[in-house]
Amino acid sequence: MKKTMIAGLLMFGMAAAAGAQMMSGPIARADFLANGKAQFTATDADHDGVMTKDELSAAIAKQMGGPPPQPMIDQIFKMLDTNADGKATAAEVEASQAARFDQWDTNHDGTLTPEEAEAGRAAMMAAAPK
Repeated sequence: MKKTMIAGLLMFGMAAAAGAQMMSGPIARADFLANGKAQFTATDADHDGVMTKDELSAAIAKQMGGPPPQPMIDQIFKMLDTNADGKATAAEVEASQAARFDQWDTNHDGTLTPEEAEAGRAAMMAAAPK
């Protein structure tokens, strides 16, 4: 169960994703990105337009019911903070999620199936810190 939760978190690069976007059916790119925007807003606790590692960690802790492993926080934040300035903007998060969607949409039809998402999650888990 814990591995599945972490996989879900890594899948979208944000803590709130685990509960909000575990897929029961296909999702279009626009919907995927809209969900990501909503997750960013929920994670940006002080609503200053940027997400910090502390905000990410707090959101993941809320999803997991306890403090997350620091290597997981570091990996997720690295995916989101693309310019490595210590904060992830909404634009950085959207670009990260768009790239992830495009990578995982292996047949390039603009729709991510649960099977494509699972394959992407598995690849991310394989690359995750142990």
